[in-house]
Amino acid sequence: MNGWREKTRYGGNKTVFQKKRLDMKIYISGQITGLPVAEYTEKFSRAEAELKAKGYDVVNPLRNGLPSGARWQEQMKTDIRLLLDCQAIYLLANWEKSIGATLEREIAKGLGLIIEYEKPPKHRDIKAAILTAMGVNFKSIAEDSRNRWHVYARMIYAHHCKKRGEHTQGIAEETSHDQSTICYYLRNYDTEYKFNREFRKAAEKVATLLSEKLSNPIDVLK
Repeated sequence: MNGWREKTRYGGNKTVFQKKRLDMKIYISGQITGLPVAEYTEKFSRAEAELKAKGYDVVNPLRNGLPSGARWQEQMKTDIRLLLDCQAIYLLANWEKSIGATLEREIAKGLGLIIEYEKPPKHRDIKAAILTAMGVNFKSIAEDSRNRWHVYARMIYAHHCKKRGEHTQGIAEETSHDQSTICYYLRNYDTEYKFNREFRKAAEKVATLLSEKLSNPIDVLK
């Protein structure tokens, strides 16, 4: 387990990631909705065991006392109360694909809690540029949505990741799409840019934001 810690350097707004272990009460956050019970249970349980082995006082929201069939809103209210009693939050690698985990991260950030990552977030500036230009968050990019605007955003995200040297397989894994789909997006980007005025306008907005070196990625709660 990497335990990447987010903090802000004094005298600037640049976010850095450090490999640190802290003995404190830490809340595990990650995707639950949309995953099989066995899959998310294994991810949370593994993180809990590894964090405990390192001396953390771990809060696992799967043990929040509510039945698994409780309404999402009730689960979130209970989980947030648990989070408020912690000094840190530990975000599983899939947190960006979850409305609840994104909300929990935002609360933790607003309260000044330490934010630990299973894996440091990738390409936050690209995600922020797409969100600002198109109103599409990464959760929508990672979903299997056929909404035209979401497909455009997915194609633009894949294009910019590839420009930075990301392997197609890595883009596919991060966005929860198969490699052939990502290859299709990459092959068709130039055609869409040339002949699709709507797509070109969105792509140009994203490129402009990236060229301006957008340094404060915006987090979205929806």
